[in-house]
Amino acid sequence: MTTKSFRIFVTKEDLISIFYDFQQNNNIHYFKCGLMEDLVEISDITKEPHFGINIRGNHINNQWVVCLSDTSPIKRKNKFRVDNIFFIDQELNKASVIIDIGGLYENQALFPTEISTIWYENETSKHLYTMLKKSCKKFTHCKQNGYLIGKDAYLKRESYRFCTISIDSPSTYDLKLK
Repeated sequence: MTTKSFRIFVTKEDLISIFYDFQQNNNIHYFKCGLMEDLVEISDITKEPHFGINIRGNHINNQWVVCLSDTSPIKRKNKFRVDNIFFIDQELNKASVIIDIGGLYENQALFPTEISTIWYENETSKHLYTMLKKSCKKFTHCKQNGYLIGKDAYLKRESYRFCTISIDSPSTYDLKLK
């Protein structure tokens, strides 16, 4: 299993540009990760209610599995429950990537969006990852300490903390832009 990931600090405006570009060039759809009773699917991630908003104040926020449009994700039954609860993750879905959409938290801090795959050797996973990274790079101003920095996020660098862990973490853990 070959894993790949990258993180990008972006505003909602940056994210809209990135995902419009990605969706325009790829026939894909998104499935919400985590425990649930019903499959949550969306074809345009920019229409998701919390898109570009960090609601938790930490780096794990809003995870989605990205698949080609002709693919439905495999659901994992929760073995500890007897109801209809299931789990969606990437382990059973090799032809996919995961996006954890970051964003603005309470108008004070930006959290990074992370794009990753644990199945980089899978041709479809590699293609999705590569195309999404290309879309991100089109709207990147610079790279610092391993993080890509979106154009709009860079312009607003004096307005927000660039939180790498949690809103409660000391600011010494924040990414400091030059």
